[in-house]
Order: sequence, then structure tokens, then C-alpha cells
Amino acid sequence: MDQDVLIVGAGPTGLALAITLRRFGVSVRIIDKLTEPAAVSKALVIWSATLEALQGMGIVDRFLATGRQMHAVRVGDGHRELGQIVVGDGIDSAFPFPILLSQAGTERKLRERLAELGVTVERGIELTSVTQDEAGVTGILRSTDGVESTSRTRYVLGCDGARSVVRHAIGAEFEGLTEPQTFLLGDVKIDGGDLDDRSLYIWWHDGGTVALFPFEEGVWRIFTMRDSGPSSDEPTSLAELQEKMDRHFRPGATLRDPTWLSVFHINERLASHYRKGRCFVAGDAAHIHSPAGGQGMNTGIQDAVNLGWKLAYVIQGRGDPDVLLDSYEAERRPAARAVVDESTQRQHMAFRGGLLIDTVRDLAMTVVGKLPAVQKMIQVQLSETSITYHDGPLVALGEPGRRPKRGDVGTRALDATWTDAATGESRSLWPSISGERHSLLVFEDDGGTIDLSGVPEAATSAIDVLRFDAATDPDQAIRKRYHLSGPGWVLIRPDQVIAARGEGNDVAVLARYVDRVISVDPGFASAAPS
Repeated sequence: MDQDVLIVGAGPTGLALAITLRRFGVSVRIIDKLTEPAAVSKALVIWSATLEALQGMGIVDRFLATGRQMHAVRVGDGHRELGQIVVGDGIDSAFPFPILLSQAGTERKLRERLAELGVTVERGIELTSVTQDEAGVTGILRSTDGVESTSRTRYVLGCDGARSVVRHAIGAEFEGLTEPQTFLLGDVKIDGGDLDDRSLYIWWHDGGTVALFPFEEGVWRIFTMRDSGPSSDEPTSLAELQEKMDRHFRPGATLRDPTWLSVFHINERLASHYRKGRCFVAGDAAHIHSPAGGQGMNTGIQDAVNLGWKLAYVIQGRGDPDVLLDSYEAERRPAARAVVDESTQRQHMAFRGGLLIDTVRDLAMTVVGKLPAVQKMIQVQLSETSITYHDGPLVALGEPGRRPKRGDVGTRALDATWTDAATGESRSLWPSISGERHSLLVFEDDGGTIDLSGVPEAATSAIDVLRFDAATDPDQAIRKRYHLSGPGWVLIRPDQVIAARGEGNDVAVLARYVDRVISVDPGFASAAPS
């Protein structure tokens, strides 16, 4: 084998996958057919769940240092601002806010982290075909000068976008549709308009809509929809975007100095399956949808951290390969289905015009502005912290038949504050559960300890045990966050999803999970690439 894994595509998903695998010691090769990183930025928003994932990669501070924290989403009709949603008020996360950062900036930081882990993107190389057998995958590669070569790896991961070669190779249909409307995009500077560069604006008036996103110092992205006509797919211009602003936004905003102008159609598609044998798809190769909500890149990075640790475990000889690898599609495809559907609904709500629709929108946003519970629901949905894995072989190992609530099996772990008994200082739980291993939170009373002797000892090297008692959790705040009324335990996966839980000394579920997911097969012989 040349390497353990070949990753095709060096966008955010491919880079996040490569980083995740390298954290576990997996050898990786990552290629991209572009000779240079993309200069334009499709994605702009990094939501809470992705910031949590970046904490696990050890680089969240780099993003927080340069990203602009979003404060609000402001909605209006012509001269009137109908209301605003203060972003972050309702998100239960170690990072209860989104940040605005260009995709180019995101990719640059991910490449830097990957280089620190010993891997550099190989550019100007595309995958043309793959064949797989029981031992591995053979890929035919072609460079920009036409030279062909062969790659031999255990697995191939397709992060190669909407026209994915890997998706085609595994026979997955890209099910869905293309919206007929033509959308316009421009990265511009704006004079006037009374704009707050930490707010996102969605404005409609006179049968149309404009959306404004701040993403670099003094630069805004404008989204709008072209009126239907025989030349609707012709290139756009600054003059056309200005005409849209004059019609649909409040007066006084002048566009200038465009750096990117584009027209596009929105696709809403989902791969029929994510895996065939040793080949997988993730990110835009698996799902594409409306940019409404800014979740595309975030969903791809969540794919990466979900698949990455599972594939690493299989390569290390841990657990049941079928249980681990089948759980990727079982967990992530329903999550992507929900994102596709929800973003489509948001796009239709924001961009479909007409007097009746405008009136309904005005009324709806006026009501939303007065209902904190509805605002919280919208924020949590966008943050991706509420994604729950109801089904799949890993969830079934925990609490079969139970529909989870936050803090239960299949939901994202919760941050909390604990007390360092040695120093008396308060600390965040999140950094302690963001490593390469499972984290076992053990909650004990003063009178005794939880007996973990039933857990296979060989698996403990992959588990960090964190014990909490009256000294470290004096108010039982962490215990209550995880819905435990007395002694018990909670096991958290490397992607910060709750894997299993139990009360008292009942560790039968824990032992079963460890046996099928974490334990090393005694007969496993590592076949490290030569």
C-alpha cells in the first residue's frame, strides 16, 4: 500500500478529514485537480458545531482570532426593519455563536494545520477511475500535463464536489433537482446603507429579495435573484446588482469595487448512498443545497469528523468494521437530508416574491421578533448542535428504541464548568472531551466509586476517564446537564457525540459498546503501508 487513505479533493471537507485521520496516526495522501487553491469563497459562516470540531483539531483559537463574530440577523421590507434575531442567545455550546470568515481563509488555516501534521496537498492531480478488491483500492491518477500514475490505498474518500468521480464510481445517484431561478452573487464594497458589519441582512421589497453577508474588512457578499427572462443566465454586472439593491433594500446603499460577480442555479441533491466497500463520499460529493443558512461547508466538516475517527479505528484494528463503517451513512445521510430540506424551505421563504408572499413574510417576521422560543429554535437548527443520531448501529448499542433529548445517547455532548480540586479554579469541560479518544465521565458520591472492572482492560488506552465528585462538581452541575440523578457514567465519542450512558454500577451497556467499537481484535495484524 502507498498510504492508508487517498482523499480526493482539498476543500474544507477533504482537509478536515485529512486532519482528523492524521490525529489518529493514519497515513494520508490528499490530491486536488486545481493547481492553486480557489481564490473565491463560496462559504462564509462557521457555526457552533463546526467550531466545536475545530477545537478537537486544536485550531479553534486561530479561527476565533481572525473570524468576525456574527451578532444578529436583521430582516426588513423596504424602508422598514421588521426585526432581528440576536445570534447566540439560544445556542447551547462551548461556542454559542457563529463566526464569519471567507472559505479561502478557512481552507488556508486547515492546510496549515495539516502541514503541521506532515501532509501537503498535491495539486494538479485528478482521479480518473477506481477499482477495489478485498484488500484495497487502486486509483488511476492524471496530472495536468497528462501523465498518468497509479495509487494503491486501503480506502478512497471522495470529497471532490458536486461532480464527484468517487460518487460516480460507487454508483450513487445524486437525487434531487435544480431550481429554475437564476441567482446573482457579488463580493463588493458598500457605501452608506447604515450597515453593521457583524450583522447579516435579509431584505425584501417590490417582489424581490437581497441578502447581505459581511465576510472581510469592508467587503460584503450580496445574494439576489434575477427576474425571469430570455437572457437570465448571462453574466451579471455591478449595475444589475445596484438596481436590485435600489429596488429591494432601504435607500442610500451604493455598491462599488466588485472582486467577484457570478450567476448560478441552486441544486438540491443528496447521494443515494455514501459508501460502497472501501470507497466513501462526503461534503458536496454527498449533498448540495441552497446557501440559505450557510450550512453547506459546516455539514461537510461534520461528515469529516464523523467518518474520520471511525475509519481510523478500523485501520487500527479496533471494533467491528461493519458496525463502525455502516454507521457513517446511517448517521450522516439523515442529517444531510434534514439540512437540504430546511435550507430549501428557508430559500423559498426568503426569495419567492409577490404581494401575498411579502405580506405573509412581514407578518411572520414581526411575530418571530416577539417570540424568543422561535428565535432559539431557528438558531439551534442553524448551529447544527441539535443534530441527533436516532438510528444506526452505534446508537443501537446505547439505548435502543429511545428517542434522545440533548444529553442522551446520539446527541452532542454538553459543555459545563467543573472545579479543579487542586487549584479551586473553574474550568470548561469541553477541552477535556475534544481529543482523539473516547471520554468517560464518571459521577460518584463520596461513599464509593463506580466499578469499571467489567470494561475490557485492553480498550482503556482509547478512553480518557474523568471522575467527578463533590469536590470537582460541587453543585452537581455536570451531572444534571447529563440527566443523572445519582451516580452514573456517560461515554463520549471522539466526535463529541454521546455514545452510551448508565446509572450506578451498571456498566453492561458500556462493556458491550467497548467490545464492539473500541476493543482491539487480538487477531488483528497491522498492515502499515510500506
